[in-house]
Amino acid sequence: MSLILRFTRTSPTHHRFEYVRADGSGEALELETRAFLIHDLLHFAVESEAGLRGSFYGLLDRVGGYAELSVSAGGLGGEVQLTEMIVGPLSAALDGEIDLDAFVGGVSRYFEDMDLRPPSWFTPGFVAAVRERMRQLIGQWKATPFGETMALTFEPR
Repeated sequence: MSLILRFTRTSPTHHRFEYVRADGSGEALELETRAFLIHDLLHFAVESEAGLRGSFYGLLDRVGGYAELSVSAGGLGGEVQLTEMIVGPLSAALDGEIDLDAFVGGVSRYFEDMDLRPPSWFTPGFVAAVRERMRQLIGQWKATPFGETMALTFEPR
């Protein structure tokens, strides 16, 4: 599985998101950067670090398009639901110093309150790796001039 992701800076407020599957199919969309970029990059970081194949990018590689998955991802259940439940809190944990053990404990209690088991890969080390990956991705994005493209390859470990 190899999914090529392209994020092109088109204006101060928007970017083009394009994905290309191994068979050459895919799509390109114009998205509002403030609303979508960090969330999409965080999915990339989480799914790559955890080696997930059944979450947003894995599903995008195999089924449906961006709009369908963006709207329905939380209601799909399984791995994609668990990933969404982690990406949300992680977006708030990207800035500043956090106690990784306390963060993982809090999110794990949230899972338990929903009668779910947190994934075994959701550890303080995982959160630290995702934060570092996001630091690199955001730096790469900030260094991408307008009209240029930041390309990533999604291949879960």
